Amino acid sequence: MSGYIRRKELKSGQVRYYPTMRIARRERSFGGFKTKRDADARLRRAEAEVAAGTLDREDLDFADFYERWIKAKEKSLKPSTLRDYRLTFRLHVLPTFGRVSVGAITPSTVQVWIDSLKLSPASVNKAFRYFRAALRQAETWELIDKHPCRGIILPRIEREELDCLQPEEIQRLLAQCREPERTLFSILAFSGLRFGEGLALRWKDIDFEGQVIRVERAYSIPNGFGEPKTKASRRAVPMLPSLTAILSEQCNGQGPNDLLFTVNGSTPLDFGNTRRRFYAALRAAGLRHVSVHSLRHSYASAMLASGASVKALQRSLGHASATMTLNVYSHLIPESLEPVLMRADALMTGANGKVLSLERRRI
Repeated sequence: MSGYIRRKELKSGQVRYYPTMRIARRERSFGGFKTKRDADARLRRAEAEVAAGTLDREDLDFADFYERWIKAKEKSLKPSTLRDYRLTFRLHVLPTFGRVSVGAITPSTVQVWIDSLKLSPASVNKAFRYFRAALRQAETWELIDKHPCRGIILPRIEREELDCLQPEEIQRLLAQCREPERTLFSILAFSGLRFGEGLALRWKDIDFEGQVIRVERAYSIPNGFGEPKTKASRRAVPMLPSLTAILSEQCNGQGPNDLLFTVNGSTPLDFGNTRRRFYAALRAAGLRHVSVHSLRHSYASAMLASGASVKALQRSLGHASATMTLNVYSHLIPESLEPVLMRADALMTGANGKVLSLERRRI
């Protein structure tokens, strides 16, 4: 199906060119243009849209699409994550793409945007992931044929080596702490809980009979008590015997819903004050500056050094996958193959040192 350009002279003397097609036995015009070249371009686009069956597809600026998308998306996001989405789009996406038609965004324009961002590699990757999620939804909603975030070259994220305390350093740290921070830091170091998970603990979450800590919720300043970070974060963490002993000394007289760490019986310890006491204890112990989160890394390091499998550590830490655990802690896994080689040699050669004959089976 082809169209034509209709030329019309206005009363003002100006000339307009109208790309026109006959669709369903009716002539349809696609706007008026000052130049015949612009009218030809619009006519070719209309012909292509008719051929693809997308002629009357809704054409939205990205800003309008974003508002529709984020309103639907907010139902599946935690409040803190939603705030991060909104902030990322407001600062880094909408200034570039807000007034651009969703259908006009191409891989080339996405790459130019990525290359122009003055952010850390990790922040660039996050902005791209959020932007890609939005455009994938545009594809699902059939606003575009194919999202343009394919084949984009992203900056490499350099993985920094984790700085964590050694077991003897943790003992020096705890010796400089007073209660209740001493017990809190002991839990973080001996079970790998996140800071907010530790602050949300109730005594009913401590299962002395099963020797586990049940992580059912977390605490944060903007959200208060809520779901843990991810679905995998809801878990049962085995307790070290030394941690069981520490908690057993303090559980007498406590109700099942009482918080372990509280200032008034209902509100957990303050994040800021607790961090300051942690840093003060580091200085008093003559230790280097690390974050409270490093206690989680100390736990992971000790578990791997003691022979824990990556899968077991993943479940204990509440990671979504073993791949995530490997990405963070692969450099801590012992590299020596000597014990494995010795066991394999014994298996393959048998007790008398002769190579075993492995019978072949025909399939």
